[in-house]
Amino acid sequence: MRAVWIMFFLMVSIAYGQDIHFSQFGKSPLNLNSAYSGFFDGDYRFTGIHRNQWKSVTVPFKTFSGSFDMKHGLRSREDSWIGAGLVLNSDKAGDSEFGITQAGLSLTYVTAIGSSGEHFSSFGIQPLFTQQSLNYTKLTFDNQFNGDVFDPGIPFAEIFSNDRFIYFDLAAGLTYLYKPSDHFYIGGGISIHHLLKPSYSFYGNSDAKLPVKTSVDLRSSIGITEKMFLLPSVLFSSQDKFRETVPGVNLKFIMNEKPGKKINLYAGLYARTGDALIPMAGLDYNELNLGISYDVNTSDLKRASNNRGGYEIALTYIITKVKPVGIKPPCPVY
Repeated sequence: MRAVWIMFFLMVSIAYGQDIHFSQFGKSPLNLNSAYSGFFDGDYRFTGIHRNQWKSVTVPFKTFSGSFDMKHGLRSREDSWIGAGLVLNSDKAGDSEFGITQAGLSLTYVTAIGSSGEHFSSFGIQPLFTQQSLNYTKLTFDNQFNGDVFDPGIPFAEIFSNDRFIYFDLAAGLTYLYKPSDHFYIGGGISIHHLLKPSYSFYGNSDAKLPVKTSVDLRSSIGITEKMFLLPSVLFSSQDKFRETVPGVNLKFIMNEKPGKKINLYAGLYARTGDALIPMAGLDYNELNLGISYDVNTSDLKRASNNRGGYEIALTYIITKVKPVGIKPPCPVY
């Protein structure tokens, strides 16, 4: 029975796992929505996030994403700017070493709405190249059973056109932010991936098209006291017949506000509905943010996984240039 559950999981993973995704979705902004490129409080942002999943069930699924984005002000409008970013993704899954390698460039236009400096919106696009690969030598096939035992020396009878292919793709997104004060904001975005519906098939089947994926994220920051903030957020994703919902909340505790010694602590709980509970913890130290989470498997696969899903570690580092005295362009924390 354990083998049956493992095979079921692997088939679902290949069907649903075409897109890289993280439980700490806000820590990988350029994968979440291209319109978040350059939409942050600061001038330069570096992010890195690593995920290791299903070690208790099969060969671990390992995912890494790194990105860099920045903003550039416009002389014609002090309340608008251009964002640009680069994202690199690497994912390797299962016995077949099914791999995804991606490189994408995000371009964004961010502008204030009205003259109050409380409303902001952005639009972004993200062209990217993706390579998918398989290692057939790591797979086994029924014809390699000689009647008594499995014989890896018997050539497998399956015929594949190739073991890797590359396709070009395009994503786009919109965001909105309302920030009336430092103690409250609310915003969100909608992104559409695979606008070109690229072909993807190891058999060279041009009719196999990657379905369009739509994601909507909402988030807020609510000041409960001067030192404690409630940070709820949720992500809705839809791709073909598959759906994913990840709601949750973090608490932020301001421990020290002295320049050069700023410390904030985070603790929270998220859930991937029907699949996992996700406890999280985090730390801000000046411009560096560290986030840690663990997926506690709650789906039917828990019979094989013993509730063990996988961990994520995320790092974000933001550089802010010293602004000339008297010049304070609007720059939301998001």
